[in-house]
Amino acid sequence: MINHEEQPLKLTDLDYLTGDHRLQMMKAALPYMNVPQQRIFSAAVKMMELRRTVSLFNDQQVAAMGISSSGPSSPVDMLEAIRPYGNPHEQETIGLLISLLRGISSPAVEQMKGFLSPEQQSRMDAMQLMMQAMQQTG
Repeated sequence: MINHEEQPLKLTDLDYLTGDHRLQMMKAALPYMNVPQQRIFSAAVKMMELRRTVSLFNDQQVAAMGISSSGPSSPVDMLEAIRPYGNPHEQETIGLLISLLRGISSPAVEQMKGFLSPEQQSRMDAMQLMMQAMQQTG
């Protein structure tokens, strides 16, 4: 069941470019259909979105999203872009990573990590490794 108490989803530029009001209308109608119809209509909506996505990249319209072949200018820029889409814990972890990448001293970051749960610390360590790898390839 859908939990409406969670933070509402935020749409990205890609969502706006690959969707339209007709697809949203079809999605809104889904709860009023029987299960076999829901499966068919859900798959049809996703196929239409996929077709629009492929067309978008084939037509070189990706510049409208600010996507270029060179990618984000830095890992910090990418983290800043994805941060608003995370839940509060993810936003906090991303904020710590941004601080780390911007040069906050390692002891300060380690001290901040002490306030995180073991799961959050593990996620942060994984994200740090990912960001280091991205910096080395960039």
